[in-house]
Formats: sequence, C-alpha cells, structure tokens
Amino acid sequence: MYPGSAVGLSDPALRVGFFALRHDQDVNTRIAAYARDAAGNEVTAPIEHRPFVKKFLQSTIPIDRRFLDRVVPAIRSNTPEITIDTGSPDGLLKGFLEINGNLRRKNNDAITAIAATSAPKMLWTEAFAQIGNSQVESRFADRRTYFFDDQEIDRQVHLGFDLASVQQAPVLAANAGVVVHADYLGIYGNCVIVDHGLGVQSLYAHLSTIGVKPSDTVTKGQQLGRTGATGLAGGDHLHFTVLLQGTPVNPVEWWDPHWMQDRVFRKISEAGGQAR
Repeated sequence: MYPGSAVGLSDPALRVGFFALRHDQDVNTRIAAYARDAAGNEVTAPIEHRPFVKKFLQSTIPIDRRFLDRVVPAIRSNTPEITIDTGSPDGLLKGFLEINGNLRRKNNDAITAIAATSAPKMLWTEAFAQIGNSQVESRFADRRTYFFDDQEIDRQVHLGFDLASVQQAPVLAANAGVVVHADYLGIYGNCVIVDHGLGVQSLYAHLSTIGVKPSDTVTKGQQLGRTGATGLAGGDHLHFTVLLQGTPVNPVEWWDPHWMQDRVFRKISEAGGQAR
C-alpha cells in the first residue's frame, strides 16, 4: 500500500494500492486489507470485488534440433550459472529443460525483486497501449505442453502476450514511466522493464536492440528498442506483460480505456484524488 498523496488524496490516513488474483488462484480467494498502527492495534477488512472465471488456452509447442541449436547456446553464453555441457544433442535438450524450468523461475524471481523499486506515486494518466499493427500469437496464461521427437518433455505457463508485426519493429512504451531494467534476462533475452509507479510495471522481452537505459524517464509511445528473437523465442516478436507488484497480470484490461476509467481513475476521483 502507498500513501494516498500518491494520487492526490489529502487525508494522511488514506492509503492506495492495486490488487489482482493470480492466474492460478481460485476466484473465491478471500481478499482483505490489513492495517496495524504504531500502538499495535490491528484490523482486517474484506475488500469488495467481483471476480470472473477465465478459461485459459491449452497449446502444444513442438521444438526441434534447429530450435535448440539456435536458442540454447545463446542463452547459456549470456547466463554464467548454466553449466550444462550443450555440445551434444542430449546436452542441448538438458540445457533447454534447465532454461525452461529453473532459469525461468530465477528470471521471474528477479522480476519480482525489481518490483521493490516501484515509485510511490502514479506516473501515468491514461490507459496503456498495445504495440501498433500487431497480431496476437500467444495469450496470457496459455498452458503450454512442449514436445520433442513427438515426446512430451515439459509443461509451463506463458505469462504474457506475444505480439508480432514485422521483423525488428519499433517497440514503444505502453505508458509513461521510468526504466528500471534494460539488459539481458535469460529466457526473456534483451528485456526492458518500465516502472509506472504504485507497483505497476510493464515488461518488453526478446528485443533485438535496446534503446534506453535504467533511470531513463519515458513517455507513452517513446521507442524502447526493436522486436527480435533473443532469449527463448521461436521467432521475431514482442513478449509483453503488465506486472502488479512483480506478479504478471493479463494486460488486456490495462489496454482498455473504459476498464481503466472504471477500475482506476473513477475510484481515485470518488475518493477525492486525481491521477498523477
């Protein structure tokens, strides 16, 4: 939770924060606000919310030796903690499983840690924007089953949207904010994370080039880099997601001006505040 002054509330007792159910949480999960004052008094109150059941896609991802040859050595060369010898077919496959499993978890832990750097103020005033003229190739929380030589080898959940247009298309900031990460990040390849304040961040992965650096202030629509196929990517595209306190959430709502007005700006206004 953040001070209410982050959104223009004058009452020092008021706090503001965003919450969301994770993709794998039961829609009936209890959500409550907890407070404790300097004297040790504690109170917990339920937060009114109306969850909707969301059915996520199931997909099959076939991989072949050509894919392994392209992505595994490249990720290994940029990730010193991977020590598996990938010089043989068996080594390549073991390397892929290490990358798709353990490295994926480590990368997501690093993303969660970056959430702690979020600014205690709201840095945006409008809905987020999807990369222009892009086609959706994969959706949020797509349940993926990986096959090699017609044998199931792994299962993972895809926590973002894969968006493609043309090769090395400009990648633009979905909203105003500050760059908090601009570097190689394992399965995400060349990756930029922009902080929008109050625990809200956006992630742009698999870039061919990065055109910003940490601490840069960016405006909505400012170029961050270009799409690519770095990291664990099958082809040139942008992996995009919105993060809430480091947890990936479905970006579809954040792209919707009507949802943003109803779920964010209207509530701030009714409480006596204003965005930014």
